[in-house]
Amino acid sequence: MKKRVQYIDIAKGIGILLVVLGHNDLNAYHPLLHRFIYAFHMALFFFLSGIFFNPDRPFKVLVKKRFDGLIKPLIFTILLIYGISLFFGKISLSDVAIRLFKSLYMTGPYLNWVQLWFLPLLFLVNLYAYFFYKFTRPIKKDWIIWSILLITLWIGILPLPYMWMLDINLFGKSLSLYGAPANVDLVLLAGFYFILARELYRKLPAKFFDSKITFFTSATVLFGMVFTLDIPVDFNMRLYTSLPLNTIEAIAGILFILTLSRQIEFYAEKLTRLLSYIGSLTLSILVFHVPIQEMVNNKLIPYIGQNDLTITIAYLAGVLGPIFIHEFFIAPNPKVNAWFGMGGVRQPVSSKSVEL
Repeated sequence: MKKRVQYIDIAKGIGILLVVLGHNDLNAYHPLLHRFIYAFHMALFFFLSGIFFNPDRPFKVLVKKRFDGLIKPLIFTILLIYGISLFFGKISLSDVAIRLFKSLYMTGPYLNWVQLWFLPLLFLVNLYAYFFYKFTRPIKKDWIIWSILLITLWIGILPLPYMWMLDINLFGKSLSLYGAPANVDLVLLAGFYFILARELYRKLPAKFFDSKITFFTSATVLFGMVFTLDIPVDFNMRLYTSLPLNTIEAIAGILFILTLSRQIEFYAEKLTRLLSYIGSLTLSILVFHVPIQEMVNNKLIPYIGQNDLTITIAYLAGVLGPIFIHEFFIAPNPKVNAWFGMGGVRQPVSSKSVEL
């Protein structure tokens, strides 16, 4: 088992907390905070997922590991959703079959829980990174590899405005699609941050992430851009307004979270343990936070209205609910946790973290 790097776990904890916060009604009440989160939160997760990527791992091993950790949880969750809907809801078997068929497309609008779009994309990004390193391995000059990486980012951005919605004719009928199957149209964009992570982490000295200069510089760039520029970004909706500006902003956000995490590790022991714990449960929180948050929000509105209190309570439920599900349903159950990439054996949280 590879050595844990605690500030990476802290960064995962902060990242998933931002994901949950960004998936409620925050935008209607605090659009600037929503804009801050979306400026970098998805780039951050692909970055964190790529830091320890091993291109020397045999391809079959990589596919199996990533299938177990990403696709099996996706399959389990989809079957769980429609199984519950069929047996406890008012949906017919034929409707379930149709929705299951649509979910095979695996982009946000075709998945009952939209946040699941991330899982098949991360699976494909791992495969893409494997072949990227396979074909660039003979190249000895770093500047050439960096150039290729930047070119792939540029190529990846070009089709996005046309992918949401994509109108096609099939057997004489007009059909509107949201993105390409399994989000394959996002592979080059997400893969850029995934591969960038490994390259930067290997080449930058450790003190770079320890430095308060890096922390304050990245914070200044990030907050300055968020407060002064209107350059929205949303991977799921294929929105990447400006190649240079969105990329600079995302990298500034990533560095800010990493250096903030390093400072937390240095100076806040209890907060370190809490965020590391949350960071170890990213998969469970990602999968379950949206329906829990929406349910609590909808239950509260008739009594206290839609306001900051509603958002806060729903947000806490969106974090604590999945943790409860993980600790009392997933982790103790070998058959279930095997579907969540845990190998069918309960493992201490401190020794295992989902690679998201």
